This record gives sequence, C-alpha cells and structure tokens, in this order.
Amino acid sequence: MASLADRFCPNVHDAPITGAAYDPWGDVLVSADASGLVAVRRRGETTPGLLFTPGASITGAVALNRGGSLLAVGDDEGTIGVYRTDTGTPEFQEVREGARGRVRAMRGVAISPEGGRVATIAVDGLLRIWDIANARREIAWQGFGGLSVEFDAHGQRVLCLDGQGQPRLVDLISHQGLPMDRLQMPADRAQFSLDGTLVVVSGPSGLSLLRVVDGRMIASFATRGGSGILGIVQRPDGAQVGAVSTRSVHVFSLPGLEQVESIRHGAPEPSGAAWWSQEGIRVGGSDGLPHSGEGESVAPVTAVGGFGDTRLAAHGDRVVVWQGNRRGRSIEVGAALRGVHVDRDGRYLLASPQSGAIKLYDAKTGQLVFDAGPETAGAEDVAIGGNVLAALLRGGGLRWWDLGRNRAWELAWPRAMALSHGGTWLGLVTPRGVVKVLEPGTGRDAVPDPRPAADVPLRLLAFVNRRPDLLVLDEDNILAHYDLARSARDGTPAEARDVLQFGAAPDRIWGITGGQFAAVRIPDGEKSSILFVDIHKQSVAGEIGGLHRHAEVDAENGLVLEPARSAGLLEREMNGAERRVLRTLPDGQWVAFGTRGILDASEAAGGVLGG
Repeated sequence: MASLADRFCPNVHDAPITGAAYDPWGDVLVSADASGLVAVRRRGETTPGLLFTPGASITGAVALNRGGSLLAVGDDEGTIGVYRTDTGTPEFQEVREGARGRVRAMRGVAISPEGGRVATIAVDGLLRIWDIANARREIAWQGFGGLSVEFDAHGQRVLCLDGQGQPRLVDLISHQGLPMDRLQMPADRAQFSLDGTLVVVSGPSGLSLLRVVDGRMIASFATRGGSGILGIVQRPDGAQVGAVSTRSVHVFSLPGLEQVESIRHGAPEPSGAAWWSQEGIRVGGSDGLPHSGEGESVAPVTAVGGFGDTRLAAHGDRVVVWQGNRRGRSIEVGAALRGVHVDRDGRYLLASPQSGAIKLYDAKTGQLVFDAGPETAGAEDVAIGGNVLAALLRGGGLRWWDLGRNRAWELAWPRAMALSHGGTWLGLVTPRGVVKVLEPGTGRDAVPDPRPAADVPLRLLAFVNRRPDLLVLDEDNILAHYDLARSARDGTPAEARDVLQFGAAPDRIWGITGGQFAAVRIPDGEKSSILFVDIHKQSVAGEIGGLHRHAEVDAENGLVLEPARSAGLLEREMNGAERRVLRTLPDGQWVAFGTRGILDASEAAGGVLGG
C-alpha cells in the first residue's frame, strides 16, 4: 500500500533531479533522481500516479517510447530495464551490481517507437541494443560516447555520438553509418527533431543543426562565456528548441536556429534534466524540485519537532510552524538546520543550525528572542522548557539560561543533560557517570542525588512529561526509572529500578505523558527504529522500523514525527499507523490530510495541486 505521504504531492523528489523525459504524443512525463526514485505522470494526472525505485541512482538515463506506454531506465550500477508506465511492471531487465556494474554506468537510453528494442550508451563507451521480447542482446559496439542515444521514427536507425563527440546515424540493417558533417564543437547530446527531419546536437560550447536526409549542417550557435549547455528540450509542437544552462534556458526557432528568448529558470545546481510539456519548460534542481523561474519553491523537510498541538518542519533555512491542521508562521533562520524544538506551551521555537549559534524565536510572531552566542555552535544537545534554555556544548560543559530572570549558568563537567518540559528540573550526568538533578533557576540541588542502580556510567536521560519521573540509560544499554516524587517531598534519595536492556544502542529517549511508556530511538544506518517500552511491565510494547534517521517522538502523546517526501511532515501512531501529513506547497500554500482525506488547506492550495 502506498504511503500516506504519497498523496497530494506537487513534487515527489527529495534528492536532486538527474533525469527526465517527456513524450508529447502521449503527454507522459517521467522524472528521476539521484536516489533512484522514478516518477511517472500520465495524461489526465495532475501529480505522478506511479512512483517506484527500479535500482540504483540514475544519471540522465531515462526515456519513453512514442506514446509513453513504456519507460526505459538505466542506472549507475549498469542495470537496464524497460517498464510499463501504468504499473511499473518490468518488460525487460538486465541487472548488473557492484564494481562490474559501475564500469558500465548508464548515461543514455532509448526505446524504439514500437517498443521492440532498447538501446543504451554507458561510460564504458559501448553502444548496446537489446530485443525486448526475447531479452536478447543484438548489438554491442565499441568506440561510442556522449550522454544520449535515440531511435528514428521507424526504429530503423540509431542516433548516437562517437568517442570524439561527433554525431553518428547508424542503419540497424546494414550496420553502416550514414554521412554527417563534422562538428567544430564536440557534442555530448544529440536528438531528432519531433518531425524526424533534423538532428539537434548540443555540447558545452553550443548547438548545431543537421539535416537527416543528407547529413549537412544547416545552422549552429556558439555560446560565449557563461556556463555552457547542460541539456536540450523541444517544444511539444516541435517549433522551438531550448538549450539549458546553469542559470537559463535559451530558446531557438526550428529550423532557423534563431534565438527567440532567454528564460531564467531558477533551478539550483541543475544537472541538465529538463522537459518542455504543455505547461511549459521545467528544469530539475538539486533540491528535488522542478523550476520554471516563476513562483516560490519549497525545500524538502530535513528536521522535525513538536509538542502537543504544535509541529515544526525545517525546510532548508526556514522553519514552518503548524498549529493543529493549520500552517502558521514561516520563520527564516539564515542557516541550514539540523534540529528544531518547541517548548511544551508552544511559545518558543529553538533552532539548532548546522553551523552557527543556537537561537530562540517567538513561535507565533517569528521574532528573535535570544541568540545563545557562538560558543553554542554545534551543540551536542539542546532543550527548551518553560523559560529555561540549555545547551550541551561541543567543546565540553553545559550552559543554561533562565530567560525570565535574565541569568545564565555554566558547568564544565556534565557529560549529558535533560531538561524537564516545564523547565523546573535540570538533570545532569556527572564525570563519574551518575545523575544529579538541579533547579535551573538557582543552580542548587533540587533533590538528593538519586542512587545508581549499578556501577555502570550513564549516557542518556529524559524526564517523563508532567510527572516527577526520570529515565536513564547506561553504557550497557539498560533503561532504568526513578520516581522522584518522594525524594522531592521528604528528601529521601530516589532508588533506580531497571526496566529493560536493549540489544542495540539507543541515541534518544523520551518519557511520555502518563508515565506508562518510554520511547527510545535506535539508529540503523540511514534509518532508525522507535521502540515503545511499557515501564511498569518492563517489556517492549511496540516497535516501528524503517523510520527517517532523525524521527522524533512527541512526549505529550507518543506520536512519532518524521520528514516525508514532497516537503511534508508525517505523523504516526504509536503502533506505526500513518495518521496525518502536514505539507507545505509551492507559492506559500499548504495542506493537511489524513487517511480519510484533506483535513484543512490554504485557499489556493487546489491550484498548486491541480484541483
């Protein structure tokens, strides 16, 4: 079943767009990215109806047959496949893996118009052609190069480039090359005009136009300065061609090759992947978004946070604040973010940038409340509770501030810290690996030092929301629980009670409102798992695997939050069921939806989504 996050997607890529193809006869669009994700939008669809990952990362090698019923994909591991665009079902595959595959990483693919053959050009310089129905390789010719290959309208000739960047039109029956004028400027791409009478050739230095009938060059355009040509696109009616550069698309007439206009596309770090559909020219960017030079795009979500009714989604250097199902303020921080946090009352937004000082903002107005100073850059842990802000410094030690009293404290020895959600207690791990609990407003002991459960140093701790309970995790990955109520009342040191030992090392723990459940996050490469532990039964109550590496848990209600595709924040129940998506759309629009449909949306969201 498709993820809830796949619904209402105006864009689908969270990695740089590195391949694209558009078939004007069937009005089918394909885009692919550096993660290997392929998206197919067919006629009548406003957003892609098919998303799949056929293999490894993709660099340019995607193509459609005429009519758009079949899609060819070649990846960076040397695998080539032909798939149906309605279901993603493979019609043909030849799989390569590892070092053997990487030497033939695919750079260009083509399907013959009737769908009977597939051709590829790879980094090893081989031009290969297969019979799709019989899964049989027919041709493997050496000495070719470039980034493109294409069949003519009858599937009888193949257009390619040799190792010196010169165009070659080869008859597949006689295996003879047809005459074509030599270019003064080596090329890396060549394609037929839509009517099949011309060959458009491009390279970093310019464009050339040749006649198919005799191979004669009839026009050329040389670039002067600038960033060179990264790719070419043709208008759906075949009357114009666009040359894609780093900043612009330069549009020329066909067959005259006279410059018509230059359009700034606004795509960051484009690979050359672009298309010209009925909606106009789009250029894929490193942000995973298609750009046309118009409107405001939205960066993918890289970090999430939340407490109670408030949700935070970091998009590049911006944080979007959500209250319930409605999007609130977008706050520009000025640097890419690695963490975002909100206090229990939803007043403060704590931004932890990838570089630079941590900063505190008013979550409702977006005003900067407090800059914690350059010493907090790269802080290993941060927390906000009540009026207290705390940071475990990268260079060692802990600094915290009581913003209500305008006072600050610093200790050189803490190895780990946790702040209660109301800001009344500050838990610290001493150099001996035991826990102390302080009053943040005075720096004095809040309770007598809790007694350790064993002679094993602690490394993580967390307060249970709205209860006088503390959770600690030691270096043996044993989770223990302290009830601090009696200790606070009559000064009796709290005793630890072991809860559970984990087979892998958690990197975060949360204590959830009510005191029955704790949550721990266990990293697993680029992913993570969240385990919910019944503190009283001393057992795992549930586990959610395959989450984003930086998934978070709302300590108020136990909901799991993670970044989702297409600038979304995905919310899960404690049993892993997808509950809700909060998505920021281009041009300042937004939508919130659940399993039963849209919960709320901005007034013009339908226009962005195609509704």
